[in-house]
Amino acid sequence: MVLNLLLDWIQGLIPFKVMLLELILSLTALLLVFPVHETAHGLMALAFGDKTAKHQKRLTLNPLAHIDLRGFLFLLILGFGWAKPVQFNPVYFKNRRLGIAMTAAAGPLANLLFCFLSLFVYGVFNYYAIIYNNAFLLALATLFSYIVIYNAAFAVFNLIPFPPLDGSKILGEMLPLRTRLKYYQLEQYSFFFFIALIILLNRVNVLGYLSNAIINGFLPIVNAVLGGIL
Repeated sequence: MVLNLLLDWIQGLIPFKVMLLELILSLTALLLVFPVHETAHGLMALAFGDKTAKHQKRLTLNPLAHIDLRGFLFLLILGFGWAKPVQFNPVYFKNRRLGIAMTAAAGPLANLLFCFLSLFVYGVFNYYAIIYNNAFLLALATLFSYIVIYNAAFAVFNLIPFPPLDGSKILGEMLPLRTRLKYYQLEQYSFFFFIALIILLNRVNVLGYLSNAIINGFLPIVNAVLGGIL
């Protein structure tokens, strides 16, 4: 993200002021998006009976509670990264397997919901920014366009069934016990999986394609509702 903006500026594709504004807006969007993902994990775990995230004060939208410095730097520079994982203890779950799967799924589902709602806000700001030719409203529309994109990308990325991503826990709890135990043993290599995944996704734009598919799937509903209001 930062790297792409800097390269565009160095190559003269965008002015410095535009690069700085885009950087501020994209960073703000990130600080709004990933706390929603992590807080959703904690709230779902709490709903299933585990108070670990609550005791660790992770049930908050304050981004400082969720930042992993190395993961955040990866996210800023490469566009792929991670937050500090919300911890949970399945011993407290009333239904262990369902609790693990639903806690893992809560983050991506929260991002999809946030993406859907943000599309409405983007549509309103963009509509009035065009009508009134207002730079401030245009900046707000741009901010929410980033929020839409990042939410869709976070949802898709985290649903990939590779440890330590959420998709691995969702898939793992669907497997028979013996297969599940072997599958979870792969988590000891999670960092290497993660790096390999980042390299692969940088070469093949599957993440962008699937994220756009989600956004395009929401658009007809959003456009129909906004068309009846605006």
